[in-house]
Amino acid sequence: MKRALIIEDQRPVRESLGELLKLSGFDVRLIGDGHAALEEAMTTTYDLITVDLNMPSLDGLSLIESIVSQDGPNRQTPIIVISAYLSPDTEETLREHGVIDCLSKPFEAERLLDLAKELA
Repeated sequence: MKRALIIEDQRPVRESLGELLKLSGFDVRLIGDGHAALEEAMTTTYDLITVDLNMPSLDGLSLIESIVSQDGPNRQTPIIVISAYLSPDTEETLREHGVIDCLSKPFEAERLLDLAKELA
């Protein structure tokens, strides 16, 4: 079974994302804190990671930079950013860091399901 790491500080959004990805056949791990998510991403292999950009303690871009720049198990894992704070410049920066797609909140559940199915 494929595994997904969902990093989102807002519990209702985090849980909704988890349910959506479970529908696509993923075993999901939900984390609401950037530092805890980084620790998890450095020790456990995932097939997909979703990241919110605006989080307390460690923002999403810094988290993504750490995941892809360190020699950890998720250096090449597909990352999808789901955020209310996307701009064309931000999306360009994220793609330079290997992010495969960016979804603006509120996002269409079907788009996330389609992306997840492509990876499953």
